[in-house]
Amino acid sequence: MYDPGSDDVPRSVTPADFLVITAGLLHNIASSIHAFTEDLMELATYNAIRQNKVNAVWEQFANDLEKMED
Repeated sequence: MYDPGSDDVPRSVTPADFLVITAGLLHNIASSIHAFTEDLMELATYNAIRQNKVNAVWEQFANDLEKMED
């Protein structure tokens, strides 16, 4: 932190500072993309499980109708 009463001279901004900021930005973007794709995968899994259950219910319903007709 800069102290106006101090005799110390603050250091200059260097290209390494920009590199650190850019690396942090890229890390945050990568983390966001990872979280987004993870949520998409969970949603796809949920939808696949739900669709399988719906298909099983319709198949059971069709079998029950066939038994009622016989």
